[in-house]
Amino acid sequence: MPRIPVILGALLIFATVAGVGGYFLLRPPEPKRQARPEPAPVDPGTPPGSDPKPATEQPKLVVLVVFDQMRGDYISRWAELYGPNGFERIKKDGVWFSECYIPYSCTSTGPGHASLSTGAPPSVHGIIENEWFDRKTGTQMYCCQPKRPYELVPPVPESLGKPGRGAATGYSPERLLAQTVADSLNESTKGQGRVFSLSIKDRTAVLMGGQKPTGAYCFDTRDGLFHTGAFYRDAPHPWVTEFNAAKPADAWFEQKWEKLRTDIDYAKFSGPDDAPGETVGYNGQGRVFSHPFKGKLTAPAKGYYSALECSPSGNEMLFGLVKKAVTAEKLGRGAVPDLLCVSFSSNDIIGHQYGPDSQEVMDVTLRADKLVGEFLTFLDTEVGKGKYTMVIAADHGVCPLPELPSTKAKYPAAQRATTEELAAGLEAALTEMYGKSDVKTKWIEVFDDDVWPWLYLNHKTIEARKLKVEDVAERARDFAAGRGYVETAFTRKELEDGKFPPEQPFKKAVALAYHPDRCGDVIIIPKAGVQISKYTTGTGHGSPHPYDAHIPFLVYGAGVPALGKRAEKVSSLSVAPTLAWALGVPAPKQAAQFPPEVLPVKK
Repeated sequence: MPRIPVILGALLIFATVAGVGGYFLLRPPEPKRQARPEPAPVDPGTPPGSDPKPATEQPKLVVLVVFDQMRGDYISRWAELYGPNGFERIKKDGVWFSECYIPYSCTSTGPGHASLSTGAPPSVHGIIENEWFDRKTGTQMYCCQPKRPYELVPPVPESLGKPGRGAATGYSPERLLAQTVADSLNESTKGQGRVFSLSIKDRTAVLMGGQKPTGAYCFDTRDGLFHTGAFYRDAPHPWVTEFNAAKPADAWFEQKWEKLRTDIDYAKFSGPDDAPGETVGYNGQGRVFSHPFKGKLTAPAKGYYSALECSPSGNEMLFGLVKKAVTAEKLGRGAVPDLLCVSFSSNDIIGHQYGPDSQEVMDVTLRADKLVGEFLTFLDTEVGKGKYTMVIAADHGVCPLPELPSTKAKYPAAQRATTEELAAGLEAALTEMYGKSDVKTKWIEVFDDDVWPWLYLNHKTIEARKLKVEDVAERARDFAAGRGYVETAFTRKELEDGKFPPEQPFKKAVALAYHPDRCGDVIIIPKAGVQISKYTTGTGHGSPHPYDAHIPFLVYGAGVPALGKRAEKVSSLSVAPTLAWALGVPAPKQAAQFPPEVLPVKK
């Protein structure tokens, strides 16, 4: 075999596992855009080196719809219960990539939305988790925490307390290190292409919208209103002020969350209504249908708004704002295409409480199908058939409840453990390994649910004992990997050197999740079906296991062929280039993939 291909092959493997450095080391220069090049059969983190050609038909509006925590199997699991106008319309008249997987290990909301919007893995865009420990400041950092405080717009009265999620100092996209599709549109059209990013959660609106969106809005349970931040604007758009003035969030106060379908047996298609491991929701919602919203409140307040988010009504409320944005801003009717990003968060909030096999998740998914149908019909009327393109995806999936017999049958290791127990065991084990000392020793700097799955060691203490951090990290890795509920663990040195045992699982996924300035000293991957959290009920995500990594990916509208189901495996990093393809703009600069090959391009 000639030596040059061998050398290039070795470099390619090194780039895939080495994270940021290798990524940029091998990223080839961008050639002139002529014919669309054939992508090499490489790992999902390897950049293509050129931009996709635009779609054959140029839409006036491109819409990214993200259903937070929608697993890839939901599209087929309840297909017989869907109506003809939602997911089934897209599957019939568009393309459904049924085997779309996230290639990195940190399958959480922040990394997921950042990768959907940039086409880059966390090793490049830097959003390694929803939160991480920042060694420079010695504090935990929220993924959308601004570099200086920014007040919410409109401001929330101080009497209503701190926000229920995110940073108390507001939010901004300053922690995002890679260009988004929105940024590419803004740059290519010199600001003529408008970008609106709307969601319940702040981090989802922020990370989809990029650095300079026309508008980015999210919901706050303290006052039941939609807000932007002073980083973006000094005042809300007039139509947002008008929307808030009508108090749309209060509409469900006297109602209950009832099942969408009364003609079917929900247990037949999901599971029992009261399953072990479920939580009780918010504000007295309870574990079984129907779920009240107001609890013991006499007027709408934070508890009610939290319950509203934890129901399909949260998505309906957001959809009202979406329609207001399209009509008031006349999106899709300008000289250049516009981009509308929408992330429906209620699916995730419900899924955490009740699990993927619950009647609640089945119901919100049926309602998501109905919402998609209403969205398409609305766009048909407001923008025009054939004048828009819609891309549907998710940021991650979710683990089944460990207590369920079906979970234990599929994943024998399924159980619950806590970060607190793991940390206490590790502290004791390291003390036993290295012995006691005159130096007061606290081996762990930070290791909790917020920074999971990363373990941050106490470098000052370790160095004061004249030990090497790398050596202690290896001992910590081995201790964690020896727990019966842990699949494997890696040290940061292994990730930086790219040296792994050949049989070690998830090494590529973990390498794509590693950013040297933000990650800890050890990353821990639980066995399938295991939940490591302080919570004793409910469920979560964040692992590279298929139930967390398999997501929907559907494309419909202008320039999209009616190919139906496509079974080839594609990467979630293809979503951003697909949006760029539809908009006719360059893919984000750090995008690691092309759009799927079946999407037609201009010659």
